[in-house]
Amino acid sequence: MRIAQLARRVSGHPRVPVVSRPRIDGRPSGGLIQYDGMTRPAARLPFNAVRPPHRSVFMRVAMLSSESLHSISSGGLGVHVTELAAGLQRRGHDMHVITRRKHDQSHYDCIDGVHYHRVDHGLSENYVECMDYMCKAMAHRFHEVTSMIGRFELVHAHDWLSANAMKYVMDGYGTPGVLTMHSTEYGRDGNVFFDGFAAWVRDAEAAGCHNASVVIAVSRFLADELRRIYQVPDEKIHIVPNGVSYHAFDGYIDPAAVKGRYGIAPIAPMIFTPGRMTLQKGMDMLVEAVPMVLASYPETRFVIAGEGPERDTVIRRAHEVGAAGSIVFLETVPRWQYIDLMRACDIVAVPSRNEPFGIVVLEAWAAGKPVVATLAGGPREFIWHDVNGYLVNTDPGGLAHGIGSLLADHDHCRALGGNGRRAVEDRFNWDNIASYTEGVYHMAAH
Repeated sequence: MRIAQLARRVSGHPRVPVVSRPRIDGRPSGGLIQYDGMTRPAARLPFNAVRPPHRSVFMRVAMLSSESLHSISSGGLGVHVTELAAGLQRRGHDMHVITRRKHDQSHYDCIDGVHYHRVDHGLSENYVECMDYMCKAMAHRFHEVTSMIGRFELVHAHDWLSANAMKYVMDGYGTPGVLTMHSTEYGRDGNVFFDGFAAWVRDAEAAGCHNASVVIAVSRFLADELRRIYQVPDEKIHIVPNGVSYHAFDGYIDPAAVKGRYGIAPIAPMIFTPGRMTLQKGMDMLVEAVPMVLASYPETRFVIAGEGPERDTVIRRAHEVGAAGSIVFLETVPRWQYIDLMRACDIVAVPSRNEPFGIVVLEAWAAGKPVVATLAGGPREFIWHDVNGYLVNTDPGGLAHGIGSLLADHDHCRALGGNGRRAVEDRFNWDNIASYTEGVYHMAAH
């Protein structure tokens, strides 16, 4: 669709008030959940964002991201951007996502009421420079759209990759800027300050945080990193977690059939771990935990799905410790295959050395699966040990203990997964997350 057509479509958009906060089962979302006869808060949420006014005014927002599910997507960032934009659109806002274009895509689409503007940009062997080319293209598209449909109340960038685009728009139009930080380069590098490329990225992250009007962190853990590493003022940071579209994990599935695709016996316990093969994600620690689990539960099989710079090292380590025969290594899998694996597995393991939030935890809960996660990061803020998952030490022994404890009691294992499902239904749905993000928008814009 051409920009002129977009202008005709959007110019008549009614500036209607947004509905009040969503309700679940006739009551405000949140509240209390019964866990095994004990009443506990629905989930400890790392929120300090305020709810928006009871009836909110319409806002036109440009969301800037290197990824979305309707452009280029390689991880959780694309899911977050797509679902959040759709959630905000349902609340009455005019949402425009400016993102990269794949070679076979159009430059514009309207999907689920959200306007997707896809840009082409120059390339460079220097990835930081390449992303700046992308940011300049995003700022140019913002200018084109603004000239056709009018001003935007807010620009919202995600991670350092699109932070320069936010800065260009703020400088050119005086538009308030929100930056969501999903992780830091320090964390992605396994809590190490590397030189070279990593230092360039850290500089970009620091500049983005200080240029933004408001910074959103997805957990208290990440907010603390931003304060400590980049000296971001406390009053500038607001904490809003990720969400999950839990209905995507509903429906019948035959676990035996899914296991059979990977040569796993129908009754063999299956542990699923998705994630990038980096030091941050701790796949090497999980591999070293496998022999300890097999010592008590020899039929257990592990499925590790993901790509990254440490992939060859992790596979080599699996052979060194004698665990390779019990591990299925997959590359990054399509979304449907990912959901099938989540629904067919018995336990989801999150062995990270640094996990800013842990959206995989929410997806495991959406599938009704218990989680074994390390204490290193965001998951410790919303997992209750032995209620909806296990929190363990950040080492192979801790992971083996948590996995073994759940394998020892299948009924308890299922109960923990059920508790997790109730948590995502009540608190971690995207309508709730959109509502809290809207509150941050109003603080930034006014």
